[in-house]
Amino acid sequence: MKLATTIAGLTLAIAAVYSTPTAAQFHGNASQPVARCQGALPVFETQIRKRPLAIQNEGSASTFVTCGFEFDAYAAVDNSALIADVYFSNNTGAEVTVNCTGVTGWAGGDNEYVSFDVDIVANGSGVDDGGNIYWEDTDFAAGGMSSGLIAISCELPAGVGLNDTYVYWEEA
Repeated sequence: MKLATTIAGLTLAIAAVYSTPTAAQFHGNASQPVARCQGALPVFETQIRKRPLAIQNEGSASTFVTCGFEFDAYAAVDNSALIADVYFSNNTGAEVTVNCTGVTGWAGGDNEYVSFDVDIVANGSGVDDGGNIYWEDTDFAAGGMSSGLIAISCELPAGVGLNDTYVYWEEA
């Protein structure tokens, strides 16, 4: 009798697990920029240093960096990323402005471009010092992040580094 009761209890427990609707799971993919980013043109490569923790503009003029974000688009709800997020550091003694443009889609497709800028205090980094820019799916009015492709282009002033990068999505 005890064995039959145990089997019946296990059967009910398994049935309960399989009949419960699964909640969507939030996923993130973090990376240092050396894995995702590069100089936008060969001439810019001479000004940037690809350090383990940042892509640093060590030149005397602004330079452009392009980053592409990878995530599991096939597992994501509607193939869509929810947020692309980047952090910067300012290694100079003056406040600087970093400009970035988020780009969705593929060459020849219906692309969306959304630009943001951020002022980073002297010798500052991260959110507390203004060194963060992020794009949410709602920033792209036509739903561009649902293409499964998101990239950014940033103008890094002299002395500024692009530190870490993140992309987030929801999986059903």
